[in-house]
Amino acid sequence: MDTTLVLLALGAVLATAAGVWVYLRLRKPKEEPFYHFRCPGCKRRLRYRARQAGHAGECSNCGRALTFPPVTASID
Repeated sequence: MDTTLVLLALGAVLATAAGVWVYLRLRKPKEEPFYHFRCPGCKRRLRYRARQAGHAGECSNCGRALTFPPVTASID
């Protein structure tokens, strides 16, 4: 194969990879709201994200194992 063709193909691949990397680095992060509940042990107010609901966790104050409660729709 011609080395010029190989170098052009390699350059195209590298330019595409660099473009994807720049796009991923510069896009805005997804904003997700925080929800709150009280630790059943020490009553400290803890915050969590909706994706953590139902998963196990630990209180940062007393160390008690807990499960994040389901997110409830707030009624205004």
